[in-house]
Amino acid sequence: MGDLTFQKFVEFLTERKDEIISSMIIDRGSEAYSFFSTHFRQYYIETHGGDKYTRSVAAADSSEFVRELYNGRKIILSRGYSIFEASTYSSFLSEVTWVSRDDLRPLTTMIMEDCEHRSMLELLDHEKPEMILIDGSLTGRLMHGNREFRADRMEGFTQQYYSDLEALLQKVRDSRSIIVFLSKSSESRSLVSEIIKNSDKRKEERSNMTGIVDHVLIKSLARSPGYSIPVEFPSSNLLTKGSIWTFHLLPELNDLPLKIDFVSSSEKSYDNAMLERIVDTIFWAYAGQKVYNIWLSKVDNMVKFRSEEVEKIYMRQFEKTIGIPMYETRGERRARIRI
Repeated sequence: MGDLTFQKFVEFLTERKDEIISSMIIDRGSEAYSFFSTHFRQYYIETHGGDKYTRSVAAADSSEFVRELYNGRKIILSRGYSIFEASTYSSFLSEVTWVSRDDLRPLTTMIMEDCEHRSMLELLDHEKPEMILIDGSLTGRLMHGNREFRADRMEGFTQQYYSDLEALLQKVRDSRSIIVFLSKSSESRSLVSEIIKNSDKRKEERSNMTGIVDHVLIKSLARSPGYSIPVEFPSSNLLTKGSIWTFHLLPELNDLPLKIDFVSSSEKSYDNAMLERIVDTIFWAYAGQKVYNIWLSKVDNMVKFRSEEVEKIYMRQFEKTIGIPMYETRGERRARIRI
């Protein structure tokens, strides 16, 4: 019979085409499109950016490497870099531990984010940037919750994670910098919910809108680059004063929106001049679909673990120091074959 996998994929796409398209773009003939198009202009500001930008920007990103040993334990390496002008500040974590498979991904995500927080704390001890960019979502970090991971040697990590994040936000507040979190992928519905909440839409009619996320709304209705009005994130357990706001910025019509979180020193509002500075700086630093931010792209290229670096430096040092050859598990051998 031969290999029919591609044929099966084509059949799948043909069968599910309408469903997939409707999840990515709101159908123009739908009730949802009619409703949101009526209100969207009140919540979206068209602009290509202005001249209020700053180039005094620090940026942070992180990377991780995980390998399973034949005894089931994991080697975890994670590093965070923060850069400002010609300076780089780093934070590093290495561990060999048992981790529940269900907890591995969320744990390593939080480890990477914590490395970002700690590297930026170090930077702020020496530098005074006007703005700080961090790759990822602040609201997502606040939603990790107070979970305890099923992992050896990681007791109390979640508490330390939030302690470091609070320390970072407090230091940013003290330094009067602006801290901004940027992410390209997002399941946020803050804008959608705000539009529905402020409309006269009856509760029973809102069920038709539940599958629409903010980025789908913007891709469906925006006719020009611009940004949505910020929506306040509900109060969190962080001890630092102020409020957290989320908005979305579309740098080019054919690109994806960016989800942007920022912190205001005020409890219930934000400074319009601060918002203008954030918007103009992000537009100024946009360099196309592959480089959506010049500073975050630079630190991302620096911080990434690359296979040659890991194999020839870190894993070779593991074998040299521990004295046991770095046997791979079957899953990792399969991964190598696939690569």
